[in-house]
Amino acid sequence: MTQMRSEEHQMSSKFPVELYEVIRVIRKVPLLLEEHLNRLYQSARLAEVYHLPGPVALEEKLTSFLRNSEVTEGNIRLSLTVHSEEDVPEPTLAFIPHRYPGDKEYNEGVRLRTLMAQRELPNAKIYRPVLRQRTDEIIAEGKYYEVLLVNHEGYITEGSRSNVFFIKGNRLYTPPTQQVLPGITRKVILRLCIENDILISEEPIKLLELDTFDAVFISGTSVKVLAVSHIDDHHFDNGNMLVKRIGRLYDEQIESYIRNKIMP
Repeated sequence: MTQMRSEEHQMSSKFPVELYEVIRVIRKVPLLLEEHLNRLYQSARLAEVYHLPGPVALEEKLTSFLRNSEVTEGNIRLSLTVHSEEDVPEPTLAFIPHRYPGDKEYNEGVRLRTLMAQRELPNAKIYRPVLRQRTDEIIAEGKYYEVLLVNHEGYITEGSRSNVFFIKGNRLYTPPTQQVLPGITRKVILRLCIENDILISEEPIKLLELDTFDAVFISGTSVKVLAVSHIDDHHFDNGNMLVKRIGRLYDEQIESYIRNKIMP
């Protein structure tokens, strides 16, 4: 039987609001920076925050930060904490601990656990300490790599730090955009599927329907495209060829992005 715990996560008041993005850096290049900044401003609109530094100022600050750092690869957290309606927040930047999957995890897939929980304003990337603490505790136990959130209607929405995709035959399925935080990696994968004639459907995925799928993978800034071997007690094909193909397409896209950003 799937083990789940019911969690309620409501923001007690509008302020303070912490907006943030986690941006992966490879060879001093902040990957998909334009997409991250677009999502940051989308999150601000959804949270009814209207006074932020402009994108040019944020990009210049990030560029300066990287130029003055000896770190060439890692994850940067860009955050803006808004304390009032008129507050114009000062952005903070810092390299943060990251956990990239190793060869074994990419080859064998990872184990996920489900948790009954849902975010308020799922399309906005806002720091929610209660939910983060609970999922961190589950991951820290060491048995599970990531936690999948299940809403009160029994539908799987997303991971605590990732988006999730399911495969049945030659078609890819993922929960609808309005139910999840629209990950940057997820957005690239959807575009690559369209460009490469991979069938894809955005539709609600019931927890009780897990056994009807052949394979599963998660996507995100740190994990890229990572196969899943188990969700709770459900087993999936961790060597699925469509998962491997999507992983290759994504890696090629990232390498192309880096080459275009590094000055010759």
